[in-house]
Amino acid sequence: MSEENIMAEIDSARTRKDRILERLFDIRNIIAELLGIYGVALVIAGLLPAAAEAGAGDHPHSTDPVDLSAGSSANIWVGIVLLVVAALFAIRAAIKPNGRSTGVGGNG
Repeated sequence: MSEENIMAEIDSARTRKDRILERLFDIRNIIAELLGIYGVALVIAGLLPAAAEAGAGDHPHSTDPVDLSAGSSANIWVGIVLLVVAALFAIRAAIKPNGRSTGVGGNG
């Protein structure tokens, strides 16, 4: 192999690595991951009070507004919406990756 071919392969490997790093640290992916984590946490939090209420048996219910809101399904709905938005962010990042042709640092 000639020196030019070796240098071309090295440059090609560097640009592949730069593209992988750009996709990995794309802000859309980071936002999707965070929204997904919060969405899963809210869905679980929304399901747990229902299980706790089912096991309460004949325990009298409180008139405290905070206790009354535990039976609502707001956590489940907000969690589902967050999961859908996270999926949209991830799909958008996968379909239309960042269009820059420069390296990770943006010096190009």
